[in-house]
Amino acid sequence: MRKRFVQAENNIHKLSDTQAKKLLNEMQTYPLTPYLELEYLSKNLDDTAAVVNFMREHQGTPLERTIRKRWLIELKQKRQAELFLKNYEFGSDTVLDCYALEMRLVREKPVDVWPAVRDLWAVGKSQPDECDPIFERWRKAGQRNADAVWKRVMAAVEADNQRMLPYLRSLLPREQQYLADKWIQVMDNPALVQRKSFLTGKQAKERDLAAYGIQKLVWKKPDAAVEVWKKYRSDPAFSNENRSKTARQLAIALASKDDPAAKPFFAVVQNEHKDRLFVQWQLTHLLRKHDWAGLVDAIKALPEPYATEEGSLYWLARAQDELKQSQAAQLLYQDLAKKRSYYGYMAAARIGAEPSLAHRAVPVSETDYLAFKSSGPVRRIKEWQALDRPNAAKRELTSLQRYGSDLQRFSAAKYASELGWHDNAITALAQAGYYDDVELRFPTLYKKEIQAQAKKVNVDPAWAMAIARRESTFIPTAKSAVGALGLMQIMPNTARHITGKRVTEQQLYNPVTNINYGTYYLNYLLKKHGNVVFATAAYNAGPSRVNAWVPKDGQVPLDIWIETIPFKETRDYVKNVLMYYQVYSLKLQTNQQVFAPLARMQVGSGNRVL
Repeated sequence: MRKRFVQAENNIHKLSDTQAKKLLNEMQTYPLTPYLELEYLSKNLDDTAAVVNFMREHQGTPLERTIRKRWLIELKQKRQAELFLKNYEFGSDTVLDCYALEMRLVREKPVDVWPAVRDLWAVGKSQPDECDPIFERWRKAGQRNADAVWKRVMAAVEADNQRMLPYLRSLLPREQQYLADKWIQVMDNPALVQRKSFLTGKQAKERDLAAYGIQKLVWKKPDAAVEVWKKYRSDPAFSNENRSKTARQLAIALASKDDPAAKPFFAVVQNEHKDRLFVQWQLTHLLRKHDWAGLVDAIKALPEPYATEEGSLYWLARAQDELKQSQAAQLLYQDLAKKRSYYGYMAAARIGAEPSLAHRAVPVSETDYLAFKSSGPVRRIKEWQALDRPNAAKRELTSLQRYGSDLQRFSAAKYASELGWHDNAITALAQAGYYDDVELRFPTLYKKEIQAQAKKVNVDPAWAMAIARRESTFIPTAKSAVGALGLMQIMPNTARHITGKRVTEQQLYNPVTNINYGTYYLNYLLKKHGNVVFATAAYNAGPSRVNAWVPKDGQVPLDIWIETIPFKETRDYVKNVLMYYQVYSLKLQTNQQVFAPLARMQVGSGNRVL
């Protein structure tokens, strides 16, 4: 059957209807026959009932999405608006979105359609050529006015797409075209907004330019940016939105430079412009100053969901602890200590509670899982594997994880783990928002190899396993954008430094070799930096950066040091690895209290671990 399928795959579109139907009937029990049926149906898209039945039968699979797109394109060409709109969900495909708007014009008043066309046109990138007809009809209807063009100018600026501005300049009214020229200049040189003669003030839209320039200038010339801000902050034409967005950027940039001038800008930012990055730098600014009362006020003033995130609650508890509000702090610590997370484990350590895995297997019964494993998609996965087409097999599974029901997604994650596609299982559970199945999310892969190599260099195997989980999700052939390779993502230069000779990519893809180099390097960093947290940060950001981040005068609590790491990537990396370290300590049954010594540790230059 497999050989016949491969032959039919290339020839079914050449067969007559009689021949094709005979072939499909003869192969109806073969798992991959639906792919042949897909090609046959693609020649017969007029058969609406057959197409709809096929989509229903293969819902949530690549088969459904492929036939649906082909059918919708056919319906558009035949201007069958009712069928098209009934079977298309706007927002899933830009080309089809444009077709859908054309179909709506068949059935609706243009005035009801034009706003959606404007939203699709006024984006910061070029849209597909297939959208040109609907955009042209919209333009001829007089809808491409100055406001619409300006909206797209701002979208292009937001997307840092300077190449689009000369085209948009030509669409602006003559009296506004100079603004596009100035946008191009300011995108190249934000310092221009300092010049009194650069912005004349004759157009209110110049304030958008001023806001943009200040937000860019603050990263290179913070004092100059603050001076320009003073000029515009009370300008009636400087909108509240510009004022809030600009203050947000000033606050973040100045706080990242540890500049005390950041403080007043935090208070100007409106709730709708407070995001995770803003919250992080507001907390960092207050923590560096040990302003515990200010921290309590800031956290309580945060909008949802930021006020109730674990990080906010942990630092609220820490602040209350420092302010001798022990009862309130204890209640928060106790709730957090139930969590399997960086903040949960840190809270547990502060009150002497046992760290918990908080494991809950995905909610899939044995009966449901057996039914899943005998389902059509899984049968196709097995058959694609037998044909040595792993990409096709993974496409089937990924589709279920993304578009299937909760039961299908959870079952697919379990099945991915069974197949050894652990990275796929981990990603699928994250996409599904289910983080409590510790067995699927934290496999103990290469356990013997890691334990053996870690023992040789006196490194905790749970720490090494946490690094491997974070670096590659245990993919031995992983390769990063910067060229790090293998399980523990070793840079070739690092391997050369360790061995004293050139090491090939193929060698670094060998799991045992990679683990050997990775654990050796962890040992080196541990000796160099004196504690596991600095060593973890150095594994990600490099030893020299970590040395620069260590406090030069006195010591600070380690949890504050972690929270105030300047690089988001490294800050998140350290938190994740420490959490994984605790998880693997429990899973490997070493029962080490990873966070117990960290929760009250003080660190600083000259005396890094106290």
